[in-house]
Amino acid sequence: MPDSNRDYLSLLLDQVWFAPPVALWRAIELRVLSGESFPRPILDLGCGDGLIAQVLFASDPPIEVGFDPWLEQVRKAPATGVYGSVQQAQGAAMPYPSESFGSVLGNSVVEHIPDLDPVLAEAARVLRPGGRLLLTVPSDAFRRLLSGYRDHVAVGDLLGAEAYAKGIDAWLEHHRYPSPAEWSTMLNRVGLTLVRAVYYVTPEAMVLWDRGNAAYGVRDTGQFAPFRWLASPRLRPLGFQPLVRRRVTRSLGRRWREAYAADVPADGVGGGLLIVGEKAA
Repeated sequence: MPDSNRDYLSLLLDQVWFAPPVALWRAIELRVLSGESFPRPILDLGCGDGLIAQVLFASDPPIEVGFDPWLEQVRKAPATGVYGSVQQAQGAAMPYPSESFGSVLGNSVVEHIPDLDPVLAEAARVLRPGGRLLLTVPSDAFRRLLSGYRDHVAVGDLLGAEAYAKGIDAWLEHHRYPSPAEWSTMLNRVGLTLVRAVYYVTPEAMVLWDRGNAAYGVRDTGQFAPFRWLASPRLRPLGFQPLVRRRVTRSLGRRWREAYAADVPADGVGGGLLIVGEKAA
């Protein structure tokens, strides 16, 4: 099982040093996911290059299966050694027998899928009775917690706030932000029951993430971002980037520690949402 005591912030900053806000968000996701149980066998829905599963399941035997629709990612993922097998496949047509997995994991995946119902139906089909669907997604509060959105609202510029949020939607290719109640309805339609919905990424962490995307050049705002230049792959032959990597990991590992470790209060909301659904035993 995942280790809830691991320092996911330092691990992700070291791996994704060239995009520190991405590392912060992913680290918080993994900290939250590490408290969950993952009955075997595990299917990683939209596994990408395998980095997230590699970090989350580092102390476990390889998880059984990962799949992704993009061939480039499918070619990269096996190198992590975290999967028993990796296939190229579509979420709406999973090439696996019914009731063959104990868990289906989708980490920051399903918000990018235009037509989600068929994917949820397939996830439910391949789960064994009593199996668990675990999804990390942007929450229904994501847009209004964006630092740029809040800055516009603070001066009464509601149209500017909406335009800012739409720009983030387009950049991230987000299609939806369901509430926990809406997730419950969607899961019920495919025969799953929502057993847990947990907000993560506090409003304070959202400020670091949103402003950091601009400051570190992760999101192109049209302004010069010195860090983006320092992290450019074109400069790799100069040999200084390992020093930048160590500096980022050490410095932000301290500065962002509180935001990484903070939980959203029970009566509050956060930018991310953990959804856990179960199939009737």
